[in-house]
Amino acid sequence: MKVNDIVKQVATFLQLTNVIDANLSNFENLDTQSQKDINLILSSMNEVLSDIATDYLPLVCSENIEVTDGTFDLKTLENSFYKLVRVKTNKPYHLDFETLKIANGIYEVDYLYLPEIYEIDDDITEFDSRLTIYALCYGIAGEYCLISGNYSESELWNSRYENAMDVATSHRALFSLKKRRWV
Repeated sequence: MKVNDIVKQVATFLQLTNVIDANLSNFENLDTQSQKDINLILSSMNEVLSDIATDYLPLVCSENIEVTDGTFDLKTLENSFYKLVRVKTNKPYHLDFETLKIANGIYEVDYLYLPEIYEIDDDITEFDSRLTIYALCYGIAGEYCLISGNYSESELWNSRYENAMDVATSHRALFSLKKRRWV
């Protein structure tokens, strides 16, 4: 998903004509209000993406680490560490905030991470196809309205967002009909 498309869709939902009509590739030359609205949408988007990664569609990564002094700082992992899932070992270990205490060696760790902070020209590639642009935009619109003090509209968008995320996280298999012979 392109961030530009997301910004335009949220602006359409919220009827922000100054953002709808704006040339997002020329951000520096936009008027102050348009820049402010776009920055608020981007801030809301990054907040909603973090919410999705922690509550709905966790981002899981596996990485090899080398422990040399009995501890490993999990903040130094490739992605923005959020939560340790497991250490693939039989050796005992202890997690102390963001520090893994374990015997020296090389280990494979699985962990959850937060998405990066996205800017106007970026592409969001971290989430699978279950996250649709509409589900994300509903959440962004709700966050935007909440920050702007429009609480009743925020509730409307958040309701749509939660419904869309329930659909995205449901593991119900699609059913199919058996092939039949028609005579």
